[in-house]
Amino acid sequence: MAPNADDLDDGLAYEFAESIDESVNSDVEEIENIDVGHEATADASVPALKRQQEDVADEGSNLSKRQKKLSKSKSHLKKMEKMEFEKEQKKELPQKSPEAVVDYLSKLIREKNPDMSVLELEELYFKKSDFISTESFTQERTLANFPTFAKMFNKAPRAIVLSTSNIRVADVFRSLGGSSNAVKLFSKNKLKDDLARLDQILGGGNKEGKSSQKKGKAQKDTPSQNVQYFLSTPGRMAKIIEESALLFSGKEKLDIIVDASYLDPKTNSIFTSDDGMLLCKLLKTFLREKSSVKILLF
Repeated sequence: MAPNADDLDDGLAYEFAESIDESVNSDVEEIENIDVGHEATADASVPALKRQQEDVADEGSNLSKRQKKLSKSKSHLKKMEKMEFEKEQKKELPQKSPEAVVDYLSKLIREKNPDMSVLELEELYFKKSDFISTESFTQERTLANFPTFAKMFNKAPRAIVLSTSNIRVADVFRSLGGSSNAVKLFSKNKLKDDLARLDQILGGGNKEGKSSQKKGKAQKDTPSQNVQYFLSTPGRMAKIIEESALLFSGKEKLDIIVDASYLDPKTNSIFTSDDGMLLCKLLKTFLREKSSVKILLF
């Protein structure tokens, strides 16, 4: 019987199987090598990518700082320009027309009294007829020129000059020649002494109105008939008219000169100072209580 071809042990089957196994193993190794290489490349690229992202972030951060600095610089510049504009506006107010002065003060009154009703605000507003224009005074508004200003615009027998502080009152007093024609009514004096001096000048020694003080120590350095200017601050003058009505008496004219062009170290004028609203109320009281009162801004 002839042998079956499948029964022949010729070794071909084993060689073929081994060949297939070697081929498969070779392909697997090649694939593994490719994967390992890819992973190595990917791993190597991670730090580089991270560095690139950090560089971009640093660049963005630096740019942001520059932009912030530039923005801050522009904001500061605008703020300084606004402050300078407001400063000049305060100093130049006395040179404006009565209409412009009224508009400025009305705006200021509204800003300082945001909770007031329209009717309440109306009581504080001024009219242009309350002011005498001083636009024609072209000289610089300094203490050296104040006597010239006063002679040019003050037409009343006597005038009240209101300044922002005791020091400023003393400066104005000296500019007018001292005690030759002016008296200081301010908080460096006792209130009773200021009232007594006022009574001596205007009341002939008689107590009028709401004055109830005892006779105080009167200033004797200026004859009563020579006194033309009463120099004071809004705070002291408010206390004086609470105690005495002498400044409201009589039919003669009374001018009130407001030392408005002077700015304190904080660049506040007398209107924008802490006593600004007290000043406005004080002026309105004089306009209401005494006839022939006019306001002048120096």
